[in-house]
Amino acid sequence: MKTSQPITSLPPSPTDDRHSRMRRYLLATGIRIVCITLCFVIPLSWWTLLPVLGAVVIPYVAVVLANVGHESGQEVERPGGVELYRGPDPAWQPEAEAPAPEPVRPVVVDDPDDDAPVAGADGVLR
Repeated sequence: MKTSQPITSLPPSPTDDRHSRMRRYLLATGIRIVCITLCFVIPLSWWTLLPVLGAVVIPYVAVVLANVGHESGQEVERPGGVELYRGPDPAWQPEAEAPAPEPVRPVVVDDPDDDAPVAGADGVLR
């Protein structure tokens, strides 16, 4: 009897994926239970820190591993992933500089009634 040849590389079914993640989580939880038991069995010393550290860190690792789906190398290729060729980007050119604004010229108002001397910017009376 002939076996069928796979056309694409499909990820595992959701049931298989959930089953493998459950196994990893249960294994990590079992190791954590052993660590907690060792905390009570080992007399208080610096060696007690190892199972305490395992009992504290392993739950985080177990949850992270349980939430990870299938391996990233088993992604399905989709036809929509093809992008059109757009060509190279045009070379960058600086914008043309705008002409400098014309300087503002002061308006001199000559008041014939004002005979008082005025001090200029340099402090000289005029």
